[in-house]
Amino acid sequence: MTAFTHGDVKRFITDKLHSLAETLQAGASEEVCGQVVYVFLRLTRFLFDAGYSELAVAAWQAILELAFSRPTTEEYTDAQSAMSSFADFWESEVPRIGEGGAKGWRHFVDEGMSDPPDPKKNTKTTLPETRDQFKAWALMERQAMDSACMPARTLDDDGQDDPFRVVMFSDIKDFLVWFPSSALPVVKNQLLDAYLLFCRLPTASLSSSAWSNDPFITPTGKPIPYQQRLGSEIVTEKKTPDFGQTYGGNVALSQELLFNSGNWFRVLDKWTTMFRADDPQVPILSWVLHTLRFLVYECKVEAMADYYLALDWLNSNSNDPATAKKKTAKALLKQYSSNLRLYNAYALMEFASGNIDMAIKVLSSATSLPSDSGRQQLWNTWTWIHLESNQPQLALVRLCSSVDAGVTTITSAVLLKVRSRFETVRDYSLSSLQLETAVEYAESLALLDYLTSSSSSSSSETATENGAQGCIGAAMERILQVSGEFQSRKDLAKSEHHERLLQVAARLLYFHATHGPYRPAFLRAQFRSFVTLFPQNIMFLELYSWSETTTLRVDEPVRFTLEAISLTEPYDCVAVRRFAIAHEATTRGTVHSTKAAFESAVGSDACEGNVGLWVEYLRFCAHQIQMQMQTTRTQTQKGRDERREKRDDDKVVKMAKDVYYRALAACPWSKQLYLEGFRDSLARECGSAELRGVYHTFAVEKGLRVHVDL
Repeated sequence: MTAFTHGDVKRFITDKLHSLAETLQAGASEEVCGQVVYVFLRLTRFLFDAGYSELAVAAWQAILELAFSRPTTEEYTDAQSAMSSFADFWESEVPRIGEGGAKGWRHFVDEGMSDPPDPKKNTKTTLPETRDQFKAWALMERQAMDSACMPARTLDDDGQDDPFRVVMFSDIKDFLVWFPSSALPVVKNQLLDAYLLFCRLPTASLSSSAWSNDPFITPTGKPIPYQQRLGSEIVTEKKTPDFGQTYGGNVALSQELLFNSGNWFRVLDKWTTMFRADDPQVPILSWVLHTLRFLVYECKVEAMADYYLALDWLNSNSNDPATAKKKTAKALLKQYSSNLRLYNAYALMEFASGNIDMAIKVLSSATSLPSDSGRQQLWNTWTWIHLESNQPQLALVRLCSSVDAGVTTITSAVLLKVRSRFETVRDYSLSSLQLETAVEYAESLALLDYLTSSSSSSSSETATENGAQGCIGAAMERILQVSGEFQSRKDLAKSEHHERLLQVAARLLYFHATHGPYRPAFLRAQFRSFVTLFPQNIMFLELYSWSETTTLRVDEPVRFTLEAISLTEPYDCVAVRRFAIAHEATTRGTVHSTKAAFESAVGSDACEGNVGLWVEYLRFCAHQIQMQMQTTRTQTQKGRDERREKRDDDKVVKMAKDVYYRALAACPWSKQLYLEGFRDSLARECGSAELRGVYHTFAVEKGLRVHVDL
């Protein structure tokens, strides 16, 4: 920590970026492109975390314009002429990507000069109602940070008061890389996933990068709910799984994880649910939405259409949100009229919104389109809609309709024909490595067996007469058969397609368990086997934990599985650590075991540099200070030994301060961590000299951004 300064690290990362850019011009391989994008992502996250949010956002606006909105004329094919033109675009201060009215660099070149946006008035700072100098400063600093999320223009009030607010081209030119046109097909997907990570969102799985588990850039994930249960009895009643555990990703992305009503796992949710209101690590929602909208509509990035639709659907601020959401979906379908995945997304959105008839209407229209890519997933979605609506017979008819459109009565001959068709396409797709299609048909076969089988030779998990329940044993045999094929090929055993297949199995298992009787041991065995195959998958871990909730065992199997599998090399990562901490805090653990889980997390090489974990640990410590002070007051009123209670108070405070300074040493670039020391519980225990020393360290010695002088 003593050697760290913001300027030195920024120069180091920038020099690395320049070195890679030179290598890129010599040969634009996918590996080199990935390294360039990764270093750019690390640089911009470093700037953002250090308080220079305008500079980081501006860098992303620029790199996205350069990659997605570059002019098509030949005079801009070399880096020098392109950067000269782009400098003119930037200095003109016309709206940039993610801002209202943005049309892009290409439009600027083609159409000429446009008007910059109207000057913005300075946001008035609300003076805190407190006499505490340090608390007042911290509140004013956070207000200033909230107002400085986006780069200002030279005529804005903010731009005249604070020189850091206006980002000139000279401020970002050293961060920018010109990608050769031949590299764009690969680079664009890498940039899109990197942009989402910069915004603390899970990736859209467009690239093959493994950046999501990098502790410096991994998504934030759901806030750890340690306040809900600590100090109470061990939970043994059956509860719904925590479907928000997958906000940080660490699952194989599929559309049912983007669109559902909250009865299944989600990777996205309302912005205010995914992130705390005072989280300075996250860019503003409006910029993220406008950026994705520009990329999807203006830059024709079709692959991001369903992701954008999901984020827009969950965060619509319209006075008539239902109409606004339909308008967005229909506009996307108008632009990408043959995209069956988009139709499937729209149907899922309507079903999640409670509009079952509209969802079925969308699916009916989509299945009649001539395109074949993704068609079977439409039928699977339609089947699930009927299944979740407790209409198993309709679900079976709809599934069989994918092979025989005129079927109304299910006979043995129909089932034989349908099963044969599903098996043929599945096997051919596997052998020809059309893995997405193979998984779709494997899901169809599992659903078919679930809805039709009455017995299973290898499992007593048979079909019942209870509502929508079917034969889970037969369905699992089908899926595990395909899973075995994946495992037999080393290059496919850990593939995203295999993981997605097992998520289908997990969904069917959970559906079965929540719609009637089931064997808990069978369920636990399945979920644990999934964890063994994919130790970092948070969905599998959460479902395994859920399946073990009602068992009273001394050995605590979930903790054992974490320690034996998921928290070992090479699987140890921030998402799994967050899950392990949440498990201790909300299910089986105590204050001491939760603290031990935090200590294990921040002490691991895979997580030590993660700001989010340290913030959660500090807030856990602050919560313990509050609880201890409350206990002290209660015990003192009862006549207990005041000196003993004071020793307990001092012990908790010492622990919190120790964690605070360790956090600063581990992540000295994070302004958020420094500001945590000025929060109520911790600030009250630090003297004014200590707090002033912290301020001097990050504002003067380390060079982090400060808006308000102390």
